[in-house]
Amino acid sequence: MRKILLGSVLALVAGTSFGATVNITSTGNYANLQNYTNCTTTPASLCANFLPTHNVTGTFSTAGALPANASNLEIGSTVTSYSFSSGLDTVASTDTNARLNTLRISTDASGNITNVNLMQAVLWVTGTAPHTTADRFTAVILAGANSTSTHNSGCQNTGTGSSGVTDTCLTSTGVDTSRSTANNAPVSYAMAAAAVTTAAPIPTVSEWGLILMASLLGMFGIARLRRQR
Repeated sequence: MRKILLGSVLALVAGTSFGATVNITSTGNYANLQNYTNCTTTPASLCANFLPTHNVTGTFSTAGALPANASNLEIGSTVTSYSFSSGLDTVASTDTNARLNTLRISTDASGNITNVNLMQAVLWVTGTAPHTTADRFTAVILAGANSTSTHNSGCQNTGTGSSGVTDTCLTSTGVDTSRSTANNAPVSYAMAAAAVTTAAPIPTVSEWGLILMASLLGMFGIARLRRQR
């Protein structure tokens, strides 16, 4: 009986998710575009323009609940999945070329997100690991209520991000005629709906199954009485 009860408890626990998911919603398009002026990269198809209708959206999930009363706290190492769209590109954890350099957040007393102080997600678009400054990348950056994106940028230096991720670009080059940049797209942050606890369905027992179960219980009771004599 104890084993049965323990199994039921474990089933309940297994049906509950204790992680947190935060959604990033666009509240407006980019206010300022600086698109490439002279494409010198190979292939030339890497060069592309941001449009006035583009904006930033996304989501990220963590292994555990967000801590309460966090202030500019780095949580990048706890992120289990993420996906950010710049309008031109998607930087997602499912892509082996994606890197989450940093994710610093603030929360209220209940552990609800109040701000993303800084988030930088990078996607290498050329080269292979280990990448060098000869390789190019795309990035989505969140800073408070605003966001910035860059497409097909040169890399000034590589290294390890604040989240602990390696083989990433830390800063972009200064002058780059092949790069496109979009600034000041407003965003908002919200926690996804809390997970609902679900237990595995309990299988029903047929009439003959009930008869067999009663017989087994009866035999068990008789055997126990004999041992007690």
